[in-house]
Amino acid sequence: MKLNFTSLEYFRKAAKMEHLTKAAEALHIAQPALSRTIRGLEEELGVTLFEREGRNIHLTRDGHILLKHAENFLQEYDEMQKEFADSKNLQQMTVNLAIHSATKLIPSFLAEFRKDHPEAMLEIINPKMEASPKHTDLTLYSTIHHVENEHTVTLFRENLVMVLPLSDRHARLPYINLADFADRNYIAPPKGFVLRDILETYCGKAGFSPKIVMESDNPDTIHEFVNAGLGIALVPQMTWYNAYSGLASLPVGDMDCHRYLNLSWKTEGKLSLSAVLLREYIIDHFWEYVREKANSEFPM
Repeated sequence: MKLNFTSLEYFRKAAKMEHLTKAAEALHIAQPALSRTIRGLEEELGVTLFEREGRNIHLTRDGHILLKHAENFLQEYDEMQKEFADSKNLQQMTVNLAIHSATKLIPSFLAEFRKDHPEAMLEIINPKMEASPKHTDLTLYSTIHHVENEHTVTLFRENLVMVLPLSDRHARLPYINLADFADRNYIAPPKGFVLRDILETYCGKAGFSPKIVMESDNPDTIHEFVNAGLGIALVPQMTWYNAYSGLASLPVGDMDCHRYLNLSWKTEGKLSLSAVLLREYIIDHFWEYVREKANSEFPM
């Protein structure tokens, strides 16, 4: 008989009730099984734990020593089990979300989700933090092509517009041709950002490589750079709608410039309940939320 939490629990019950048969009944085991457990403990420890007095039993000095330590062990075990349960519950409530796109709108959208699910704990992972898509619960990101697979869904397609200072001579045109802006200075996200790759792809289709003079991944910063006349930028029409107020925003006429906004979820391990709820909430409501926020300025 190896000393373990089960054998200690059996011993503690017998010590408290001072009667093997009653202790066995309380433990829902056969009395001979309890007796074997007690004998096994005595043999393993090399001590006598109980004195027999008729059908009753009483702890020996060594029995009292073991009971004192058994109480401590079992209390620690109970606390450990509670911590495991608390940890499991916390994991079920926590969602880590990597946000690579729609950074202007997603905070207010998540606030709406939290109204319906106040128990959910959101851990936001920004693009500058290292995170494996395999282990990140949810990832919001953009691509130039439509994506659809077992762990990804395309939420919607979004047009790109050219933003210019109101003082620019092209600012009052109904649209621009990208090929006409080959010699202009561009403000864009740094290398490695999808929106930078998308800009370079479309400019390449128009026959030129964009001259990037300033880099930023912050929509507000790009707005300030453009407003100051430092360059122009090709930006998402809907999700960046409030990042370029006071600027001219013109559709591109000589090609279909767009991006797709996608949501993916981790490929390894199960999603927590809160992660599943947020995934379905984004899929069901994010496009509607974006359209409601931006449609007044950019009618579909």
